[in-house]
Amino acid sequence: MKRLLLLFTLIFFVLSATSSFGFVIRKDGPYEGRVIDADAGKPVEGVVVLGVWYKEIPSPGGAISQYYDAMETVTDKNGEFQIKGLGLLVMSNIIPMDVLIFKAGYEYESGLWTSLKKYVKKIKWEGDKAIIPLRKLSLEERKKQGSPDFSFKIPGNKMKLMLDEINKDRVERGLLPYRIGGK
Repeated sequence: MKRLLLLFTLIFFVLSATSSFGFVIRKDGPYEGRVIDADAGKPVEGVVVLGVWYKEIPSPGGAISQYYDAMETVTDKNGEFQIKGLGLLVMSNIIPMDVLIFKAGYEYESGLWTSLKKYVKKIKWEGDKAIIPLRKLSLEERKKQGSPDFSFKIPGNKMKLMLDEINKDRVERGLLPYRIGGK
């Protein structure tokens, strides 16, 4: 009887994980990429990559997204980065990683990682590794672009590198830096 119950449980999870109702089991991460200068084709060191996860909470009016976790990193001298992700998720209400890729003086990319893969044509893929070209901007273009949008619901200690880079850009554009947490 125990073997039969175990078999049915295993079949349920396999079918659920591949059904059209969504994934009951999914692996989140790692997220890997390389950032290059769009014009020169050379790696860009020091680009901040912020990954944010939200959980969806059902409500009578539809799902509500709520901050869950965030991780950030900086590209190395080869323009490469990796965010480890959350690992194996079982029956989770956590949506795929939302990403913000930014360096002062450059355009930025943001959105769901899965959307970047499907809809942003300038991003090339080597397997699961994103090759992300960022264009260097003039000061006027930077002023028009503005600062990247980010959620103030993300704790400052989870996005310190991103806040520092955004503030660097704001100061270079003649603006006051953001003050988070009374600093």
